[in-house]
Amino acid sequence: MPRNSTIKNATLVLLVTALVLGVIQLFLLRFQTGDIYPAYSSLRSDPLGTRAFYESLGTFDHIDRRRSYQPLDSLKPDANAVLFYLGAEIPQHDAIPRKMSQTLDGLTTSGGRLIITYLPVYKKNEAMSNSDDEDSSSDSSNADSGDNPRNKRSDAQSDTETKPQTGLDDSPKPPGAPEESERDLVSIREHWGFDFGYTAIPEASQVDKKQPVFKAYAELPDLPVAVSWHTNLYFETLDNSWRTIYAVDGKPVVIERKMGQGSIVLCSDSFFISNEAMRGERHPQMLVWLMGGQSTVIFDESHFGLYKVPGVAGLLRRYQFQWFIGALAVVALLFIWKNGVYFVPPPEEETVVDAQNVSEKDYSRGLVALLRRNVGRKEILQVCGREWERTFKNDQRIDPDAIAQMNHILKSAQADSKKKSDPVSGYQQISRTFKRLGTYSSRG
Repeated sequence: MPRNSTIKNATLVLLVTALVLGVIQLFLLRFQTGDIYPAYSSLRSDPLGTRAFYESLGTFDHIDRRRSYQPLDSLKPDANAVLFYLGAEIPQHDAIPRKMSQTLDGLTTSGGRLIITYLPVYKKNEAMSNSDDEDSSSDSSNADSGDNPRNKRSDAQSDTETKPQTGLDDSPKPPGAPEESERDLVSIREHWGFDFGYTAIPEASQVDKKQPVFKAYAELPDLPVAVSWHTNLYFETLDNSWRTIYAVDGKPVVIERKMGQGSIVLCSDSFFISNEAMRGERHPQMLVWLMGGQSTVIFDESHFGLYKVPGVAGLLRRYQFQWFIGALAVVALLFIWKNGVYFVPPPEEETVVDAQNVSEKDYSRGLVALLRRNVGRKEILQVCGREWERTFKNDQRIDPDAIAQMNHILKSAQADSKKKSDPVSGYQQISRTFKRLGTYSSRG
């Protein structure tokens, strides 16, 4: 029986260990692929992410690339910086927060460059013919569901269309962030001078329920002639300061505008910068043009709801207090070592002896130390006299005249102690009296 119990316990431990290792491996796989992060996040390494582009920038010595986990309003303007705001939600209302508008304007007017790419969607244009019935409209909205991994993000976009959205401000707010009121919102049309539109979806795609792939053609000579475009979203430019960079069927899909000393670029699609595009359809000239020659590249992750709240450990690393903590740990270890181990062996006379072999010298030292701590200099003679009298009071051999004479000396010494304290002279006087009279009586 004991042997069977041991085998069962060992088997149970092995099964639990295997289960724990399996769960840890699953979490590691999720973090390695990065599919726990939103689409077009630079932390995501599957086809829907942009980590390949982010990591490739690290191979250039003159480029400083980093991720931003702080709200946009905490971003400091930098004339040499380009901010990638990837995978933005399609706005359903013509408004963005005024504070965010001021932050983005501060980046561009100071000489920085702002890149905003939107999620790929396939939405039916409201201006299309009313001949489409309700069923065909439903089929068109369901065309987002395909085998392509990009469709997952498009489905998520279509699911949120029933909620009020304002475009750039739809990112999850950090804890404690205040809500914006209507007076804190700025019109996109009035402030930036553009609007959104949707091209007609080919009928063949509506029947096959497949997402069509458009061709965007360059308006500039130094860029790739044609780039595949995976959305029917385009921009309606209301301001002549906008310049068309790429267009689909004459509809602008990539536009650029100078703002102050910097510039802003809007892209209706994000696929061309994804990991999937980096593998199968790279356009390095287009990516170089997007960066605009800036030396600092910032990938915003806060609009995905990814924030970093600094803790104690982060603050210690930030202010380089790790060396101070390490020095304290070393001092603590040395203190423990000092109290636990003798650096020099103790001398032989200080070794611990048995309680039965304690010498008279040790008793005397202990008594002297005790008296010095508890009896004052002025009281020592009186205390000794009282203790001696109490010890020998009932001893008939002691001469009463000697005791009386001692008490007389003690009283005189006590009266004199108010002026000066000399217990030695009092002790010597008592000793001479006892020697002269004799301690023991003739009767004893």
